[in-house]
Amino acid sequence: MVEKLICDDGADVDSLAYATVYLFWISVGAIACVEDGTHYRPNHHAGSAERMYGAIEAAERFANDVASGGDIHRARELRALIRRLHPRLPAFTAEFTQSVPLTRIRDIAHGKGDQHGKCREVRQEIKHTIQNKLHRCAGPEDLVATESMLAKLTAPGTDYPEEFVNEFKIFYRELKEFFNASSVADRIDRIANENGAPGRAADSSKKFLSAKATVDALPASDRVGDQTTMSALVACLRAIHDARTDITAALESGGDLGQAESSTRQQWRLAEVSMEDYAFVLLSRLLNALGAESEPPRNDISASEVKLTLEALALTSRTMALSAGGDNELEAIASEAEALARNGLPAGEEGGLRVQAVAERARRGAVDFCSLLESLFDGRASSLGNALGIDHGSISVFTEGQIRASVVFQSAKIASLLLRVSRQITGAAGWDCVVQGEAIGALKCVERLTPEECAQFTEPVIVLVASADGDEEVSTCGPNVRGVVLCHALPHLSHLALRARQAKVPLIAVEDDKLVDYARSLANEPAVKLSAETTGIKLEPTTAPASVAAASSEAWPQATKPVIRLDTDLSRAGTVFDLVALDKRGLEKSIRIAGTKSAMCARLSTIAENSSGSAAFAAPAGVVIPFGAMEFACASISKLEHLDSLLLELNQYADDPVRMRDTCEAIQNLVRSLKPSASALQSVAEKFGPNARVMVRSSANVEDLEGMSAAGLYDSIPNVDPNSEDAFSRAVGEVWASLYTTRAVASRAAAGVDQLEAHMCVLVQEMLSPEVSFVLHTKHPLTNDNNEAYVEFALGLGETLASGAVRGSPCRVSVDKRSGKATVNAFASFGTALVRDDDSATGMKSVAADYASHWLHNDVAKRDEIATKLLAIGSELERELSPRGETLPQDVEGCILPSGEICIVQARPQP
Repeated sequence: MVEKLICDDGADVDSLAYATVYLFWISVGAIACVEDGTHYRPNHHAGSAERMYGAIEAAERFANDVASGGDIHRARELRALIRRLHPRLPAFTAEFTQSVPLTRIRDIAHGKGDQHGKCREVRQEIKHTIQNKLHRCAGPEDLVATESMLAKLTAPGTDYPEEFVNEFKIFYRELKEFFNASSVADRIDRIANENGAPGRAADSSKKFLSAKATVDALPASDRVGDQTTMSALVACLRAIHDARTDITAALESGGDLGQAESSTRQQWRLAEVSMEDYAFVLLSRLLNALGAESEPPRNDISASEVKLTLEALALTSRTMALSAGGDNELEAIASEAEALARNGLPAGEEGGLRVQAVAERARRGAVDFCSLLESLFDGRASSLGNALGIDHGSISVFTEGQIRASVVFQSAKIASLLLRVSRQITGAAGWDCVVQGEAIGALKCVERLTPEECAQFTEPVIVLVASADGDEEVSTCGPNVRGVVLCHALPHLSHLALRARQAKVPLIAVEDDKLVDYARSLANEPAVKLSAETTGIKLEPTTAPASVAAASSEAWPQATKPVIRLDTDLSRAGTVFDLVALDKRGLEKSIRIAGTKSAMCARLSTIAENSSGSAAFAAPAGVVIPFGAMEFACASISKLEHLDSLLLELNQYADDPVRMRDTCEAIQNLVRSLKPSASALQSVAEKFGPNARVMVRSSANVEDLEGMSAAGLYDSIPNVDPNSEDAFSRAVGEVWASLYTTRAVASRAAAGVDQLEAHMCVLVQEMLSPEVSFVLHTKHPLTNDNNEAYVEFALGLGETLASGAVRGSPCRVSVDKRSGKATVNAFASFGTALVRDDDSATGMKSVAADYASHWLHNDVAKRDEIATKLLAIGSELERELSPRGETLPQDVEGCILPSGEICIVQARPQP
């Protein structure tokens, strides 16, 4: 049955997952191999294993192709399953595929080694309990029976003939080899010394055995703080990685074992898998020696121990990457941990922040892999177990067992230890104040911060949110959401953070598992109080009434909603404006024609042309397709009256989520079918020329307003070919349609905006390929200190910072305006960066973020130089963009190109 499943559907995740669960339960005796009247000698099992091994190797090759095609998630699923299948297959070397294998047990039962007949009784027992069963229906329980018999033969006080016992020991070794139950040392010692063994893999495997022997000679009890033990364990981990790397290379097509017999390849693959299993044991011992799980937690970890722990984290990450068939993010984590271990930690708080960044990233990677295992096994183990009558206990612990027995689990423990070390250095508490404030309410747990999940609340609440993508709209979640506790990191300048700040809703981010558990425990309390300040955070039960939480109540007055009046010029619908030409019309006219965002980008173009010295910057060239162009396109197909009638319906359905959703969908379908005029398409193409790529951005008349920034509420489409009429028209249609998402409509309704008055301009700018993106607030958003600026940096495109969809934290820097001193508040822990990809359907791709040698983490002088320039640019923009006689703090988005040039893509008054 399993052979058919694997051989017929070998590259199918479902088939491999069920086969993995089934074979595991056979291996542990949860499913017994019982006789049904048919006789299958072990050679039958060996032949079946050989065929399955061939299918598994084909699945491995398929996983490589899947990864090359970009489906990394499916490739990781396949590889995780394949590695768990390898140890469950019997061996199929020549001695086990012959017609009558494992004949030694028959000879023992017939008297071999029993010269004087002293073992007649035990031989009968061997025949009936082992020989007959093995030769009719072999299963892992035969190994258990053999171990039990060997214990009986060698028990103290017995006097069975030495020759007889030795024969049985040889059989036991052979049986372990058949069931692939040999120790890692026995297997390597055997295959590394065979004729034809791959030279490099054999040599590095022998070096591993030498390192293992050193570990084996250590005292059995790992004394906390014993650095001799720690060093030996880390050295053995390094030997394992080297050997596994060489074996994997030898097994690949074109490697030393590429054309070897499949039985030989199986034995080397099992050696490699066994080394990973042994790495788990080494890591357990290392964690014990570090006192990682002692209670209370150990607080005296030395600098040399931190160095060894970072080396262990690097090796563990590389172990995981190798098992995954190559993983750039895990390799990047390893590189950064190695660099820290090799170069030493920077002094003081900076060293703690560097450890924190790499540890957060490593722990997140481990948690993500554990989630992958849960998705693979939880439902399947339950359905298969129930169908087979497996006891509930075995079913319920299956997935947990797969996780807890893996190197990934140890990686999470090492990362948690390093996070504790970093907090001791920095004094951090494990949670992060994103938006200051105070709130009181019942604590409620939700998966996402959405109107649908929050509509149920009829009393003031503080919501514990499992996951957010950074684009959520706090204002649409209702007046009863008084505070937000998010269970992962979030950029302080993400759209969600800005909206929470505008709504005066305190928001904290938590990545410490114990603090998340603590927060969940408060769900049973009648009320809790959240106090979020940069100097400290408190979340605790309270008896105070929710009405004292003035911060949130101010944001949700119970009076009639305010009405925002908009002054929009739709008369320029047939014209495409160059940004520089638009700015010459003056700010007020530009806003009426193209919106505040486009008008400010037009101003930036002019300011950039005149900028110089330390405040010099560039701005991307661009044009606007102004307000009214969408309505003009709709009128050209005689659908404008229909659009207006749908918009009138939206005004009526503000309190009816279902009808609002359906109406929004109808409007979006209509708007997506529209396209700009032929003259507009020609003007855009002529502006940017051949081979250009552009960013097609939203610029609504209902964003960047006082009291309604709407940051990130509308869509922008990256990396569009302006010379492709179809591609460019689709992008424009998507931007127009984003005016009518349910989230955007609900946000405008909450702000008192008539849906008929909302209009969308399309801002088209050249597509940049930044090395680093940043968001600058010229007034510190957390402390409200006007003498201090604040910057967040991330590798690649700025979407990582703006949306918060990529898990992790940015590099955070505060800059004193008086002294110019830049202080790092956090180093980046984003696992990936978004970069431009001209061949991708989305125009972007995600790549592993490698900070190991990047100036953002490692070059203080370069980082300070950039901070100084941004401070000068921010000051210049404050002067240029503020009304006369005022100085308004600015929210500035920009990037640094590989050439070092600084580009500013957007600026608006800071919320």
